[in-house]
Amino acid sequence: MRFTLPRTLLFVTLLSISLACPFSVFAGNGPQAVLPQSEYDFGTALEGNTVVHDFVIQNKGDEPLIIHRVRTG
Repeated sequence: MRFTLPRTLLFVTLLSISLACPFSVFAGNGPQAVLPQSEYDFGTALEGNTVVHDFVIQNKGDEPLIIHRVRTG
């Protein structure tokens, strides 16, 4: 059987990519963050006053949802 370098290189590359993918990709959907309300208008707030609002984040996926960082905008 004769292999050419481009075919062998392509095969090895595709094999490496397929093995590097996490197996959970094939098992299910993974985590899925859903925000029923993604924005909130605080209206007018006086300087120095603290305003608070809780945002609900639901995981509709089939694996744990891990939140590493939250930034305000």
